[in-house]
Amino acid sequence: MIYGLLTPDVPLGPFEGSPITVWSAQGKQAKLHTSSSCSYLRSARATEREVYLDASVVAQMCPQCGAYSSWARPGTGLAVFLDTLTGLGLLYELDSFRDADEDACGDEEVRQAASLLHRPAPAVPTDTAAQDEAEDDEDAAWEELQESRRVREAVFREWRGALASMHRAHQQLELFPWLRSWAEAALQMKADRLRAVQVQARLLVTEDTLLAAAAAAAMQEPDVPADDAAFALLGCPAEARKKLLSLWRRWQRTVEDSWDPPREQAYLVHHLADGMSSRRKGRDQMLERARAVMAGWESRVRLASARTYDEQVLVACLPHNAATERDSRRSLLDRLDEWELGVLAVYTVDTDWQPQSVITMRVPEPVAARLLTQQHGLSYTEREAAGMEPAPDAVSAPSPLAEPSFGPGVFDDTPVRSRRPVTLAHLRALRAAMRDAEQLYVVFSADAGLEVVALSVLEQRCAAGWRGVIIAGASDLPDALFDSQRTPAGQDAPEDGEIWPERVYDPHHAAFGAGLGVAEGERVLLRLCAGRRDVDHALRSLALARGMADLRQLETAGYDDRGFARRPFASAVWHGLLAMEQLDLQPFEPAIETGWRRGSGLPLGVLAQVQVYTSDAAGRYQGRAHSPGCAHRRPEHGVGRDDDLVTLEELIGSKDFDPCSKCGGYAIRRLTQDQVAYYRAAHRLHHLARQVHAVARDVGGDGSDLAAELEEFIRLDRNQTEAWFPSREQACQWREIVDRLRRTLPAPGPA
Repeated sequence: MIYGLLTPDVPLGPFEGSPITVWSAQGKQAKLHTSSSCSYLRSARATEREVYLDASVVAQMCPQCGAYSSWARPGTGLAVFLDTLTGLGLLYELDSFRDADEDACGDEEVRQAASLLHRPAPAVPTDTAAQDEAEDDEDAAWEELQESRRVREAVFREWRGALASMHRAHQQLELFPWLRSWAEAALQMKADRLRAVQVQARLLVTEDTLLAAAAAAAMQEPDVPADDAAFALLGCPAEARKKLLSLWRRWQRTVEDSWDPPREQAYLVHHLADGMSSRRKGRDQMLERARAVMAGWESRVRLASARTYDEQVLVACLPHNAATERDSRRSLLDRLDEWELGVLAVYTVDTDWQPQSVITMRVPEPVAARLLTQQHGLSYTEREAAGMEPAPDAVSAPSPLAEPSFGPGVFDDTPVRSRRPVTLAHLRALRAAMRDAEQLYVVFSADAGLEVVALSVLEQRCAAGWRGVIIAGASDLPDALFDSQRTPAGQDAPEDGEIWPERVYDPHHAAFGAGLGVAEGERVLLRLCAGRRDVDHALRSLALARGMADLRQLETAGYDDRGFARRPFASAVWHGLLAMEQLDLQPFEPAIETGWRRGSGLPLGVLAQVQVYTSDAAGRYQGRAHSPGCAHRRPEHGVGRDDDLVTLEELIGSKDFDPCSKCGGYAIRRLTQDQVAYYRAAHRLHHLARQVHAVARDVGGDGSDLAAELEEFIRLDRNQTEAWFPSREQACQWREIVDRLRRTLPAPGPA
């Protein structure tokens, strides 16, 4: 079945006339296809051409492509518009929950179910014959009651789905205002069906039950007869009290979140007898006494629900996440508990869908108190009951969706000069339409200039009033920049190779220090993503993230409607950004012998400003500092806003830094080519210094070979000096150390 098929009568608004690429077979009546691989395109002589989108093109479009294919490059404004309409988008929502389907419950069926659900408890007969007959009737009544509950669940499921569908439809229409007049008829049919189902839902849940649940939620912990002889089977009085209070908490949780009256929870007393034989002496007496205790709790709830209360008017604004994200049909409304759903169904007096979805309810004081003081799925605020005007802070606040409408130029479908400022509504549409919307974006604002941020961070900024444009996303970067980095086609990386090569300690080895560089980061990233479809996206994300001044801005920002963290790239990208291998800083330590260690006093040079990320750079917290890759810290990959960012120079100068013995306490941002070269040179010079001192202590030793090697470090060209040393003083310090070593060597002996 094809859902959400775009038809010629749908207004295209500002997107009419947009160029799109199509494929078609020969003939004037041939269908147009948005992909050359469409299964409906069976001609081997299909031609590619560019057409301008209008009603005639829509009428000629292949049904499968018209519903499920992307008509434009993903991430462009046209693609977001069409993807929001087609498939399970706006067109599907406008066509759903308009009429009762074949599985919907009829009004008579609902009334019969309501009469069974709300009938009073039967009287308990006294004689034996009547008791046997009552047991047979009870079995039949139980089956009828279960069927009535299934009807109630079906009605509430339809009402909740219709409410979420209406909310989604209005959210999507707010982006495309030129569609609203066209959609009015469908919206009216959806509203009529929503009211009809709500009337059915009101029949199936009573106000007394909702009030009883609110009263149970407000009850304080009662005194329990723990020393009663009937509860001796539970153990000593302290143990009996513990189990009775456990029963109380279970009873309270069940009653406060249920559509059924408290008397239906009598079965809970059997939890006291868990693990106890049914023939245990005194068991029946204990359960009977427990029922009496529970009856006292029920009596308190009935008295509280039977009182007359004043009413309060509350409003609840359906937030954006009350709708759903792409590929997930679950919404916030699906996660509401039974009691809250019942309150919405019974006490709602009005629902306003523009400029934002607002539900108005008139509820008794106990229900209002619970909604206002306890955490629920929706957020409720109070409103004056006299005049039905919305409270300023509740409803009159400007809606994030009441912003300039959606159109070309928001994303990358126009030249940069023609870009329009992006809004929170645009970003939400992008997230709902694109499968891989959560990625890194290059953005520009007049205040901060060019930046690289994740979509979640950009959403937070827009909500706070940020004004700027999107230049490009990670997926928009040119392919030519990454062709040389990918593993050639058909030549996968060897599976038997080491992802993490063995560390090299010899400074004269060609691989020494290479594991710290950006090139090694790319290699590790390719190996970790080998065989996965997101390897290309990971490389693009790595390229963008390298331009960020602070990697902590890449922290995951929020969670989607299924509870998964929103990550702009694969976790393997962090290994391309950070080197978890610890630096050997002995060459830069003072030239004073401390035990077996002796530094060379070399300047840090270009390594001084290397970024270091750690959980605690100054010993401010209990426990030791950990690197982002340490198993002792939180399971999330990478760095976050709670981590410390210091330079290598600052870390060396910190006397309170207490590193973890497993990870070394920190990870560094991967070194550039110049930084790796200087790190290698410093270690080679340090190694030569140790050899020079050994030769100097050896009377008659020959240092001619060492002198020749030292010449390499004296004759640095200008480019090397400028790349290694930010200041002239550091370059002079380097030369002085080399000169001192050369003077330390013994003079060459006679030939």
